[in-house]
Amino acid sequence: MALPGKEATIAEVVSIAVECIDCGRNRWWKPAELKRFGVTAQTPLAALSGRLRCSACRADGLPGAAISIQAAFIDEQQQRRAEARMLSEREIPLERSRRA
Repeated sequence: MALPGKEATIAEVVSIAVECIDCGRNRWWKPAELKRFGVTAQTPLAALSGRLRCSACRADGLPGAAISIQAAFIDEQQQRRAEARMLSEREIPLERSRRA
């Protein structure tokens, strides 16, 4: 999560729940899926609601701008476990020790 006094960014989240207040449609997005909306890793979470629109509401001719966002942040301990699991699954050939 962000440090006190610093805004949280997209780089700090695993996924984002986006819900349309008007129609109730919701969807979970991965940060990489938001690139088509001009979102980068440095985009503050607070700026997302201004960039996203509900496609179902827009298809009905409504603005679709009433968006609610909830972020699932990266847990450092979970990230370390995933990295350790990835390293343990790799096959690393061991060299035999040579005696002089």
